[in-house]
Amino acid sequence: MKKMLLLFTLVPMLALGASPGTPRAKAEAFLGSVVAGDIAGGYDRLFVGSTIPKNKPQAVTLLKTQTQSGLPLYGKTLGYEFVKEESYGNSIDRLVFILKSEVGPTIWEFYFYKPADSWFLANIVFNDQFTLLK
Repeated sequence: MKKMLLLFTLVPMLALGASPGTPRAKAEAFLGSVVAGDIAGGYDRLFVGSTIPKNKPQAVTLLKTQTQSGLPLYGKTLGYEFVKEESYGNSIDRLVFILKSEVGPTIWEFYFYKPADSWFLANIVFNDQFTLLK
């Protein structure tokens, strides 16, 4: 089986006006969209409140394309599992999830930032290596 490493990071950007909700709720809504096959829509909703789509539209398009073309290598997506959440002060939350597929898992790491009152996605990393589980 051909092994593919999916890795993508986005540099944190300033918020324009984040949507309501906790980081975990936002990450779970995104992963639910991925499981349902709505990858592009899931990313669009995940990036609400972030300037990443405005400032780096090519990176967002690449991220959507990588996810859409890479995930089928792991077979049918079966669901996801929450692994852990870590807070760094009151401003940064790190969440780790396992996206379960028939052939193997991908590990997803989300970083959310709250400069004032609302959280927004600042960084996302995913791959098929278990190093993100640390």
